[in-house]
Amino acid sequence: MFVIILPLLFAYLYIQFYGFLYFKNNPKNYSGKKFIKNESEKVKHTTEINRDRFIKKKIPDDLDVIIIGSGIGGLVTAAYLSRIGKRCLVLEQHYIAGGCTHAFVEHGYEFDTGVHYIGNIEKRKKILDLITETPIEWDQMGKDNNLIYDEICIGDKNPKIYNFRAGKDNFINDLVLKFPDERAAIEEYVRLCVDVSKKDMFFNLKIVKPIWLSYIINYFCSNSFFKMNNKTALEVIQTLTTDKDLQSVLLSQFGDYGHTPSKASFFLHASVANHYFEGGWYPRGGSEEIAKKIIPVIEKTGGRVLVGREVSSIIIDNTSAVGVLVNMNPEGFSDKPPISIYAPTIISACGVLNTYNKLLPKQVIPKNLINNINKIGPSGTMVYLFVGMNDTPTNLGLRSSNIWHWPTDTGDYDEMLEKFYQNPKEAPIPMFIGFPCAKDSTWSDRYPGKSNAVILTMIDYKLFEKWEDAPQGKRGEEYEEFKKMFENRILEEGLYKYYPQCREKVDYTMVGSPLTFNFYIGSTMGEVYGLDGTCDRFKINDWLRPKTDIPGLYLTGCDITTLGVTGGLMSGVLTAHAVAGYGNLLDIISGRNLIEDINKGAQPL
Repeated sequence: MFVIILPLLFAYLYIQFYGFLYFKNNPKNYSGKKFIKNESEKVKHTTEINRDRFIKKKIPDDLDVIIIGSGIGGLVTAAYLSRIGKRCLVLEQHYIAGGCTHAFVEHGYEFDTGVHYIGNIEKRKKILDLITETPIEWDQMGKDNNLIYDEICIGDKNPKIYNFRAGKDNFINDLVLKFPDERAAIEEYVRLCVDVSKKDMFFNLKIVKPIWLSYIINYFCSNSFFKMNNKTALEVIQTLTTDKDLQSVLLSQFGDYGHTPSKASFFLHASVANHYFEGGWYPRGGSEEIAKKIIPVIEKTGGRVLVGREVSSIIIDNTSAVGVLVNMNPEGFSDKPPISIYAPTIISACGVLNTYNKLLPKQVIPKNLINNINKIGPSGTMVYLFVGMNDTPTNLGLRSSNIWHWPTDTGDYDEMLEKFYQNPKEAPIPMFIGFPCAKDSTWSDRYPGKSNAVILTMIDYKLFEKWEDAPQGKRGEEYEEFKKMFENRILEEGLYKYYPQCREKVDYTMVGSPLTFNFYIGSTMGEVYGLDGTCDRFKINDWLRPKTDIPGLYLTGCDITTLGVTGGLMSGVLTAHAVAGYGNLLDIISGRNLIEDINKGAQPL
């Protein structure tokens, strides 16, 4: 095989090399629209910019790109393409843009929905600052509590407390105080997490063309990635230490990737752990600042982000994606016909499950894709409790650090969740507890005299299946009683356990179930992280790429990279590269990329 492959590879290198020096120092030229310079052409919003309701007359003329879904992946893709002159239309079925970065206000309280903390902020700022009208500002968590971002509480009646502080040395030394004989294991764990997290060539190669070239490079350069990805988080940790308590502590952030460590890829675990080693951060002004700061960049080329209408299907013409069909009658109150919108490029940012199961006709989907989707399946789901309290964060003594409450005396997370799923009314309940009001330095100015909490627990979607076909808000008394049970347990065994002073201050609560995720963010089974984070997810590279097998159709969002806000952010960058034409071997060798070209002043033709 190598006798054939290597000459082909060298020939390809030889052909590409002649342009190396020129392209390394010169930005790419792009074919796109001129930026809007006339003030009269700018969008005049009558509502908040992230709540721009869909109306037919708002659809821009002469579109270059249509993006389905306004999560962080969709917005970042649109913004980077807008920076090179593309006119983008982002369509969102929810009444507010931002996907899981959006926030909502109820009863005078603001609640975030998916941005609980972000790490490695300097790296993220370099990406975001290029596509925001003004830079997003960030508040570091733990400034009120010795830079602690996560408080790990393991045990049922009398949990043991472990604090994760910003800084690798702090992380190591604090754990050594708890486990004095395990310094070597702890140091090796940190080293391994940092090293494994750097194996990102696998993802960068998703835009390489031709595809066979990415296979060759992966074969020679990604062996260590595949080796660590093929092991679960639990398997790797067990090789580092036999101390069961230390194992459970090192694996305690598994809620950030939604699967127990016995099933999740170690690569995914290491990425999450390394992401927070230098601390956790929260967007100043609340999580919806992300969308509000990105959308103006999309509008600068005449683009638009419109909400409140669902894309019902992708229009296929002669096997190519050429447009979308927008449902104008989602509530069933009228018989308005759907609207067809066309553009040369269609990008789905609403997840692989929705794209292939709902938006595309079966005849254009390659046969292996559905098998791959079914093999991996959706990630886990959660129940949220949103709590409003009528006192200030300072008076209530609320900390900006999160609490991971794992009520297991054995440290066996599989056993803990299995017991809870089988008996959610009585078995010990696991929880994540966070206080956005304590993380955001502007909170007290925006919501004086008030505080909020966002508390969640992992749950089995099967417990809610019998209500999934009932309309939102009309699921019946049994459903409401089931949600009330979660509310009572979370308050008593979570909020009041760690912050008993809040007991008399709660004046608003609301429970969000997995069915709530289905309704508002378009999940299929309440999944909060898209595709599942098992080892199999990263073994299959050829279909989880930005460019699909359907001409004109691209994917973005965490399904093509990794989960969470960071995964979505990086997917947007990756897809923008693919659409803009990057990915040949010359780009890889020279290091030329979209971000550097924008920094060098690349302009649309």
